[in-house]
Amino acid sequence: MSARPLPIYSTDRDFYDALSRRDERAYQFLYAESFPSFRYWISANSGNDMDAEDAFQKGLLNFLLNIETGKYQFQAGARVTTIVFDYCKLVWMSELKSARLRRRGVMPETIDTVDTADVLKDLERIDIVNAVRQSLQMLKGECQKVIEWFYVDDLSLREIAERLGMKESSVKSKRYDCAEKLKAFYQKNATQQGL
Repeated sequence: MSARPLPIYSTDRDFYDALSRRDERAYQFLYAESFPSFRYWISANSGNDMDAEDAFQKGLLNFLLNIETGKYQFQAGARVTTIVFDYCKLVWMSELKSARLRRRGVMPETIDTVDTADVLKDLERIDIVNAVRQSLQMLKGECQKVIEWFYVDDLSLREIAERLGMKESSVKSKRYDCAEKLKAFYQKNATQQGL
């Protein structure tokens, strides 16, 4: 009996959803798509095939746990395979810095630590953006519209007033009140997510 071919996902959203459902084929697809390039990266950064397997498994587990706990949610424009690669890369960078590996070999000078800092910032930014999005979804009706139109669509208070049939001064007050509500929702979400 031959193995079924790996599924091809039409969008990263479909791929993410399959991983969220713990679809075994999605795991196989992720491994096939991500591991070869990660193994190559490891070999260029003081590791061997066994190191690549270990770091990949740990990074993948971290990623999947973050999906399950909601700490990582799908981000439009972010490739799932790239995010997984970054998780695995962080595992290897930590391994290289650990005392166990420092005894085994010298940490290479070719690894760019700024790159690691950038990856951490990107992962933190994604978590923050997700918390803001969740907070924005908690706003109701006109509040959500006012915040989106003002901050996302960059409309003026006058344009928003025209859309809502209100006075500009009323929209200004409403925007302030809604921004305060959004801030309160964000602080609650950020606290729950440990940001």
